[in-house]
Amino acid sequence: MRLAVLVVLFFVSVIYAQQPEPCQTPPLWEGRASAYDHGKGVHNRFNISYDYTNRRKRIVDELDANLSNRTFQDILMLYNENAFYVTDLVTGRCRRTEPFFPWQPYEIPPDATFEGEYTIGGGECLITAVEFSDRVGPSPFTWLGSFTYPSCIPVREVIVTRGPEAIETSVTNSFYDIRAGIVSPSIWNPPPNCE
Repeated sequence: MRLAVLVVLFFVSVIYAQQPEPCQTPPLWEGRASAYDHGKGVHNRFNISYDYTNRRKRIVDELDANLSNRTFQDILMLYNENAFYVTDLVTGRCRRTEPFFPWQPYEIPPDATFEGEYTIGGGECLITAVEFSDRVGPSPFTWLGSFTYPSCIPVREVIVTRGPEAIETSVTNSFYDIRAGIVSPSIWNPPPNCE
């Protein structure tokens, strides 16, 4: 009986030890992404640039003639300078504002829970992805994120926000065509018509 218990404990510890730890995303990357707001039914595609070290992001909407009732924006977020530069891509008008949401890095929180591992693709193009969640505590956010493993490139994240009166909103962000580094550092320059 003791031997059976020891064997079970051994296998549980081996399985637990094999669970990936939260990885670190590359500090600089860019690519494309899409966001779907489940409550509003709005789907948006955009180019994204990310700089963890200097707390910068840039999101440039992809123009879509089929969605003429929407605004399309280029948002340069410079958190260390406490400034957002928002340019309307149709009119060219730009305004400088303070950040209207807090800095949120694309990373796995250190206390996140490992949810599982899966593969994307097939044959020689097989990529391993890991999924983590951050659902604990009184936070108004629930987060579920998938990242390639071990390179830690974001694949998808789902963010659920609980507001007043227990109203929930959720957004799914999907990332693709991601490459490490930034091709043109000038993307971090504020638009001249905004200064």
